Amino acid sequence: MAHNLHGIITGFTYLGDLPNVKLAEGYHLIALSSPEQDNAPEAPIPPFEALSKATTSVIRRLSMLGKCAYIETAYFGGIGTQTSAIWEDGAQIEGPMISYDGVEPTTESRHFTVVDGAVNHVLKHLGVHRSEDMDEFDSVGLGQYRSNRKVLQASGH
Repeated sequence: MAHNLHGIITGFTYLGDLPNVKLAEGYHLIALSSPEQDNAPEAPIPPFEALSKATTSVIRRLSMLGKCAYIETAYFGGIGTQTSAIWEDGAQIEGPMISYDGVEPTTESRHFTVVDGAVNHVLKHLGVHRSEDMDEFDSVGLGQYRSNRKVLQASGH
């Protein structure tokens, strides 16, 4: 089963107009359109597949309200990658981080840090508490959103 998601997770209650869903513990996932859906897509910022300068600007503004993380997942059949970074007070404070699960690294790691569980790492930093039998990803409810399309549908967009 595929899991292909990219978006912003807020460490606070988000009340804005961007398409979002409420996750557990008061966190929110803001879904972003795919670069292929944009009329004039910006080139992504490596090692990310979808993070653009425009999205980074949105994250900077949001992070003035509280910690935010940007995440990307690209999995099929349990094999794939996840990438993340953390912003606070308008600045990127950690990342990019990337995890490879069952695939070989595709780029040199001089511009990012290879970690186990890049998404769980930022979720911990945001304060997500894992349950006894689930990691942070599933504890906050990200497992129920396997694509941005699912988030957009759930948010009514």
